Amino acid sequence: MTLLPASNVIRDTPGRLLLAWGLLFTSLVLLSWRVRVHHADYDWLEYPTALGDSAWYDPAPGRGLGANDFFEPNLRFQLDGKPQALFRRLHQPTRRRDLTMRKRAREESGRFYVYADGHADEAGGRFYLKTGEDRYIEFGERLFYPSFEETRREPTAAP
Repeated sequence: MTLLPASNVIRDTPGRLLLAWGLLFTSLVLLSWRVRVHHADYDWLEYPTALGDSAWYDPAPGRGLGANDFFEPNLRFQLDGKPQALFRRLHQPTRRRDLTMRKRAREESGRFYVYADGHADEAGGRFYLKTGEDRYIEFGERLFYPSFEETRREPTAAP
């Protein structure tokens, strides 16, 4: 008694399935490689809110935008064609929802986005840098003034 092979083997169905899966995965690998190499061609989605922004401002001393963000206007950006130079107002980040914060501009160095609260008017000049998920440092007009040591000067002789 001879054993006959199954009918699928005769029609070479497993070979055709393997060939189809091989072509599918090869095309998937080629497409993913192209997307990785030419990432800018596929960057078509940018949220107008703070959702997904992972470039976070570090408010630690010496790691901000300049030497001292409270006494120097280190946040510089262009808003509607006008240059803005703002001071840091808060020591600790405040909680604000990423969904309500709107991108207004990019900071001068290009490292961070500048945000404004979507529900408030911008007449107050409050702008924010993102420091974490739902956490923001406020920037605006100068609130802090130099310490006594900074304002002290050596007396000069009268002419």
